Parts: sequence; C-alpha cells; structure tokens
Amino acid sequence: MRRLTKNDVQVFRLLKKGADNKVTKRQLMAETGMSARNLYDTIEVLRSLGIPIMASRKASDSGYYIAQTKEEKVMGIAQYKQQIATEQHNLQLLEAANLNHYLKQAIKNPDF
Repeated sequence: MRRLTKNDVQVFRLLKKGADNKVTKRQLMAETGMSARNLYDTIEVLRSLGIPIMASRKASDSGYYIAQTKEEKVMGIAQYKQQIATEQHNLQLLEAANLNHYLKQAIKNPDF
C-alpha cells in the first residue's frame, strides 16, 4: 500500500459522514484541483484503508459520503451491486450481438 498523499488527506477531510451529507464529485474536484481519474484513484486508496466511502449515483442526489451506519453501508453496496448487474447484462448483450447481421441490416436500411 502506498503512503497517503496530500490529495488523499485533503479528500478524506472534505468527505462528510452520513448519507444526508454527500459531497459531489464536482465539489471534490473543485476543492482539490484534481481530475476525475485522480479523484477516483484517491477514493480507492482511502477505501483500501477500510474507510467505508459510499457513492450515491442517483442523478438527483449524487455524491460521496462516509457510511455512518450499517444501513448506509448496505444501501451504498446495493448501488454498486446494481451497477455490476447492469454492466454484466450489457456485456452479455454485446457478446451475443451478431456483427454480420447488424451490418447487413445497416446496409439495407441506413437508419437502422
């Protein structure tokens, strides 16, 4: 495990406890000057230390927070499980896609 950087500590200090106190990705990026990729990496490092950083992906209520209760942790994990299920479904659809069939249809009907 790498040593904590200044950015790691800064992000940790900006995160609030509790699902009602989410901090958005944009807020964290603005406060730290970090890119989205660097922010994700920092969140991953903090999680590897056992900090239960949850991410709400609801469009109307998105943001990061530190779970304070078992219920908040369970809710946060459920969102990740749903995301994984969606990605697995999309992967199955792509694997089953017939490229030749699609290309033939696209040639017959360019609006396909």
